[in-house]
Amino acid sequence: MTNQDPTIQPPLSGEPDAAVLAQAQSRTELGRLTLHEERANVEVVRGGAGSVSVLRRVVEREELVPVQLVRETLEITVQDGQGLVTLNGEALEPGRTYEVLVREERAEVTKQVYALSDVVLSKQSRTVTHQETVTLRRETLDVRDPHGLTRELAIVDEDLR
Repeated sequence: MTNQDPTIQPPLSGEPDAAVLAQAQSRTELGRLTLHEERANVEVVRGGAGSVSVLRRVVEREELVPVQLVRETLEITVQDGQGLVTLNGEALEPGRTYEVLVREERAEVTKQVYALSDVVLSKQSRTVTHQETVTLRRETLDVRDPHGLTRELAIVDEDLR
């Protein structure tokens, strides 16, 4: 069994050609070429598209609230010739009316806080597939033989050992 490349035609006779064998042994390497190709490397870069600020503000407004208040007073009218009437140690004049405050209502304002509305803030991420077109280059070896000197050389690996 031979390790011969199936694309290379074996020599016609069972014996290797002496000229081909001599030429293979006298072969000198002139140099080597490394062919390169580009490959795409895609990185995902996070960037801010924008930003928002969420603030809770307090807005003030003035409101006029009507309130009915009751005020009770005592009216004292002194009649002429009825005797002496005093208020807090002072004599009241006849023919005049005096008013004494008995009870008075005052408005006392208190505030209560009620829930007006609920606001839900949420964040959502979506994954989308994006197609990026990339042009990649590859080096190839191009040998030109304008004079047609190229021929196929059949060398059997076993014969070179």
